[in-house]
Amino acid sequence: MPLRILCIEDDAETRVLLKRALEVQGMQVDAVWEGEKGLAAAKSGRFDCVLLDIMMPGLDGFGVLAELRQDPLTRDVPVVVVTARADAESRERAMSLGANEYVVKPFSFERLRHIIQHLAAARAKPPEPPRS
Repeated sequence: MPLRILCIEDDAETRVLLKRALEVQGMQVDAVWEGEKGLAAAKSGRFDCVLLDIMMPGLDGFGVLAELRQDPLTRDVPVVVVTARADAESRERAMSLGANEYVVKPFSFERLRHIIQHLAAARAKPPEPPRS
């Protein structure tokens, strides 16, 4: 079964490039252009990973990330922040809110694919039984 990815990105060109590049890799990608729509999509579908931009009109990526982590339906879905914000403060804030990875634009599609596959595989792995 293909990995299901939700891409929340307000820049149309980046959104299309991400969608095409990941679909070529056999992933199923739903793409939305604003935080509120992304949050609604995340809560209504079963996604293996969310790609999330930070700078968006309305509800920004930090707000989306905080809401995803508070909701039992989405708190365990891996989130990869994909943003042009390269400053340490933004990275630290995203990671403290629960982002799994932080990727700065421009980025390598191959690296992004690897990150997504790694996070999805780690999530799918059953937990180890406690040692006695």
